[in-house]
Amino acid sequence: MELVRCRGGLGLRREIRLLDGEARYSVLSDRAVLPPFGVRGGGPAASVRVSIRRDAEETELATPGKVTGHAISAGDTVIMESAGGGGYGDPLTREPERVRQDVLAGYVSTARARLGYGVVLAPDGEVDARATLAERARLAAARRRFPVVHDERDPYEGRRGKHRVLRLAPRLAHALRLETGDLVEMLGRHAAPLRAWVRVEDVAPEGQVALDALRRRILGVSPGDGVEIRRLETSPTPAASARRQ
Repeated sequence: MELVRCRGGLGLRREIRLLDGEARYSVLSDRAVLPPFGVRGGGPAASVRVSIRRDAEETELATPGKVTGHAISAGDTVIMESAGGGGYGDPLTREPERVRQDVLAGYVSTARARLGYGVVLAPDGEVDARATLAERARLAAARRRFPVVHDERDPYEGRRGKHRVLRLAPRLAHALRLETGDLVEMLGRHAAPLRAWVRVEDVAPEGQVALDALRRRILGVSPGDGVEIRRLETSPTPAASARRQ
């Protein structure tokens, strides 16, 4: 069976400028805070992003993807970037020539080709095979996997809307450059990742990832197995700010 490795779907950027008078702008869109996920090691896509440009200054709306009756005036430009689609397969194993073609087509920047796929392009636009091999080895070595231990405490918390949390010891969180309120995803043996909001706790096991039976089953792992943890970028929201406090 051939291993499939596909770039995620591209989002769409729209800019609509109000020429005269006043208007109200509303939008109802998903995937504005939690980005679309990839499978089998594929990376997440960019989230929905909505902003207003007024007098050359662009301002993101406080509640991404959910806006009702926002007042706009003549000269204002509404900017909406739709979510993309998550990737399929480990990006470090995608054929370098396909990545190069994506750069030529304008789908992927040269910087993203290197950072996301480990593909280094020479000044003439061709793939630098030796540099690509070294960059992919460097990126692969930077991935961190941690052993799983069982923890049957309730993984959900929150006063109003419960959300899944991942309890990490301070030193482990520091090593991963994470803090309370960050969103992460865990990669196990199964195709899809599992996401959670970080909660840094002194009582969390050092150097280990504590998961209850359900989360271990979702990831397809057992105590002693390793899971990879990677931080996800999210749009700033009042709820996200509250989780950091």
